[in-house]
Amino acid sequence: MKPEVRYLPDADVDDALDQEIRSLFTTCFTGPQDWVFKERRYYKDPYPHRWVIRDAYGAMVAHVGVHDREVLADGSSFRIGGMGEVCVHPHHQGRGYVRAMLLQIHDALTLWGFDFALLFGDPNVYGSSGYLVVHNLLHGEGPPEARVPITAMVKELSGKSWPTTKVYLPGQVF
Repeated sequence: MKPEVRYLPDADVDDALDQEIRSLFTTCFTGPQDWVFKERRYYKDPYPHRWVIRDAYGAMVAHVGVHDREVLADGSSFRIGGMGEVCVHPHHQGRGYVRAMLLQIHDALTLWGFDFALLFGDPNVYGSSGYLVVHNLLHGEGPPEARVPITAMVKELSGKSWPTTKVYLPGQVF
């Protein structure tokens, strides 16, 4: 059975949905740094967009959050959808839920004028959804010489090619 992927704007999240999201996160993310999900529904920065899948009983079992950000290269800015808090409840893994959500997310981001989708993840997981590893992304505050390279994965959405020169991601890494 094909999962039903639903868009859930963060602005529509009430207290009950907040609790449900954080419950899924605390089940999926169990590292010592993941204590933050007991208190909020995002790791570092809130994001405006999220997609979810519910099981046959209505329980939220999969989630992808999307930041609306930009990267800078060669004097140009490119709008990116930064993927965060990608998770599937352990009892529902292996069913293609992340791939199903990413297909819908990519369609929406393309429609909304995003140039790229960007995430930090395992190439073995995200490569099948069209993501390619890039090594020219820089992050860090301050002057350009203080920025450090970070490895990411990118999917082109607008027909633009990912720049081959250094690309700067301002703000926090998601």
